[in-house]
Amino acid sequence: MGNSRFFEIALEMINTETKKLENFCDVLDKDPVAKKNKIAEYKCAKYRYAGATNVWCRFFHSHRVAGRNAETHYLIPQLNDIFILIPEYVALYENAPDCEKQDYALYYGTVAFADSEIAELKAKFENATDWQKIELEERIGGLEFAKECLDEAWQRRKDVIA
Repeated sequence: MGNSRFFEIALEMINTETKKLENFCDVLDKDPVAKKNKIAEYKCAKYRYAGATNVWCRFFHSHRVAGRNAETHYLIPQLNDIFILIPEYVALYENAPDCEKQDYALYYGTVAFADSEIAELKAKFENATDWQKIELEERIGGLEFAKECLDEAWQRRKDVIA
């Protein structure tokens, strides 16, 4: 299957944000004095980047190998293992037109993954130190951002291109 409109929109949105974070950190990496002066912002950008790319990697690689993964709902095993635990998502997938099943699995499987990662990080929050809480908040922020990109792309996937 080629790239769907859903995949293209989500990928572009996540790539745009992660590229901004990457560029911010790259500039500071080249200027040790500026990096030292903005170390908190630098670390926050790195944690947010880590959260967003955690979703991006699984989303991208599930799409990349989808043709070999029809038996696992077109998803890499890690996403499929989470996806199948949510009966509502599986039902939506099963009722989708055949030509859209890969997108349904990719969207709902990736959202389920992001939700599970967010829940796991939130569970660590109570016992975290102040700096660990900031790290967790930034990682969660990156995960939530990637999830918002998926949600928006899912809503826009059927928009007519003018």
